[in-house]
Amino acid sequence: MTKQHSGPLERGGIGLIGATTLGVVMLSPAMTLYGGFGPSYLNAGAAAPLAFVWALLATLPTAWSYILLSREYPTSGSAADWAEKGFSKTVGIWAGWMVFLYYLTNFIIQPVTMAVFAGNLFQLVHVSPNFITFAIACLICLGSGAYFVYRGISISSKGALAFLIIETVVVTALCISVLLYASKNGATLTFDNLRISASPTGSSGVFRAMVFAILAFCGFDVVSTLSEEVREPEKTIPRATFLSLVVYAGIIILGIWALTYGGTREELQKIASGGAMPISEVARKVWGAGGLLIPITGLSATFGLTIATAIGASRILFSMARGGLAPRKFALLNNAQAPVNALHLIFIGAAFLALVTGVFLGSYDAYVWWGTTSTFFAMITYLFVNASNLVLNRRKARASVWSFVGFVLIPLIGLCTDAYLLWRTFFYELWGQGWATGQSVVIFDLFCCAVAVVFALRTRVPSPEAVPA
Repeated sequence: MTKQHSGPLERGGIGLIGATTLGVVMLSPAMTLYGGFGPSYLNAGAAAPLAFVWALLATLPTAWSYILLSREYPTSGSAADWAEKGFSKTVGIWAGWMVFLYYLTNFIIQPVTMAVFAGNLFQLVHVSPNFITFAIACLICLGSGAYFVYRGISISSKGALAFLIIETVVVTALCISVLLYASKNGATLTFDNLRISASPTGSSGVFRAMVFAILAFCGFDVVSTLSEEVREPEKTIPRATFLSLVVYAGIIILGIWALTYGGTREELQKIASGGAMPISEVARKVWGAGGLLIPITGLSATFGLTIATAIGASRILFSMARGGLAPRKFALLNNAQAPVNALHLIFIGAAFLALVTGVFLGSYDAYVWWGTTSTFFAMITYLFVNASNLVLNRRKARASVWSFVGFVLIPLIGLCTDAYLLWRTFFYELWGQGWATGQSVVIFDLFCCAVAVVFALRTRVPSPEAVPA
């Protein structure tokens, strides 16, 4: 039986490369192209790359806030701890649960995605996917992720790197193949699809696609939760945050642009309606039987994401519990210095919620539902980060013009941008999209926010001497 104890996380378990790797794995170039391409292309058509450019521009100010706060206040609690320092314990508790829900819902996406790709494989051997195959794939995904994350941060980062290398090679080859195939069949390769006019439904389609484009850029912030497990966190975390975002952005924007030449919206809509990933049809068209590589590497990418999202969610809950802002049992570690009870909650909760949505929505719509939900909590988290940056660094802003730009203007732009996108994408676009993957998401998200507020108001904050070191 594994011994549980309280104490610090594994300091120095990884360095710059390991932290950057987990950031890129969390962003996951392959999974974005595999999973995010379909819904973004079906909404925005050829203008899908534009949605990702806008999402990158919207992300940069918030990324800047993460870099500044990680340099000044490195902590595995990230946004929760910063909100507490900038505002109050109560606000910190609410922010903490928002961050936790952001990572938890992102974690739930992984077994659902695994089930979708597994369904593609079953179809290739003429076996009709059903709830049994869905459940088996979900449990395999969770079991494989647990094998790594319960064994500590060092082995987790190495496992994530292996999965990242596999998926990056395959997805790069696919994008190049799509462009060669399209060019051979008379298509003219241009960047005209970086215009709103390329969307069949105009700006509305681009904003709907941005739900998944924003989700695609959600994840670089997992690096901040590693602050207590890296060497020289004041330097390593800001650098890893920047590197992971830049490397990923270059890959993903060019990749989405390339994939828009892989098929028509009508063709891919039929695939999505059947519960499969549209990317599988694109690969089948250009590679034939070689398209089998897509669901296989989709499974690989899912394994890597399962590791990264489990680390982020468990470290947030661990940090809150250690500070007395969540039940103390979640601050206990196993022999590998992993927050074992936090991981128990995450894996068991994900298994239950993934299976429930699989029953009621089906595999592909369950993927869309959890992806949209995770984006909502990500936007709330980013609002807290930008606001905390403004408050905590307000005195430094007086030093010079550049200080004002860095500590006030950029985070203020991030705050306004996140608030606008939250309203436009969720309370305007999604609300008019129907119940199954639109209104039900908004209602669920608002309910969780309200419960978190009540919990924060009712939580008794312990005195410093009552909190275990």
